[in-house]
Amino acid sequence: MPANTLPIFTLTPNATTCTIAAANTARDGSGSLVTAFTAGSNGSRVDFITFTSSQTTAAASSARVQRVYLTDTAGLNPRLISEVAMSAVTASSTVIGAVQTITFTNGLVIASGQIIKVSQSVYASAADNTDVIVRGGDY
Repeated sequence: MPANTLPIFTLTPNATTCTIAAANTARDGSGSLVTAFTAGSNGSRVDFITFTSSQTTAAASSARVQRVYLTDTAGLNPRLISEVAMSAVTASSTVIGAVQTITFTNGLVIASGQIIKVSQSVYASAADNTDVIVRGGDY
């Protein structure tokens, strides 16, 4: 069932999660990428992508770059669409871990079959685990 048409709104919420636990220094879409979001059968809209340090114990994380890629409608040929820097921090019971959010002001509208993939530039230890939440909706 298609979404509303005038004005168009998403029909079904689509919030997905994944964890990045490997390094990928490439910026061209090659190497290890993690699938973070898959568009619905009528296409989707993404509003926010949040990266959160998710280490389980107090330890110093590495400074790193989180990257977001968008594939073509066959789920192939990822292209870099955004990136953010995560600062090094030692999370503890009194210090929060690093958090970065990418906001797509007017929404990132993606076609059926397109996939959002993510990566990070550094992974030295489990202190660099990063949880990713993609919030949007399907048309």
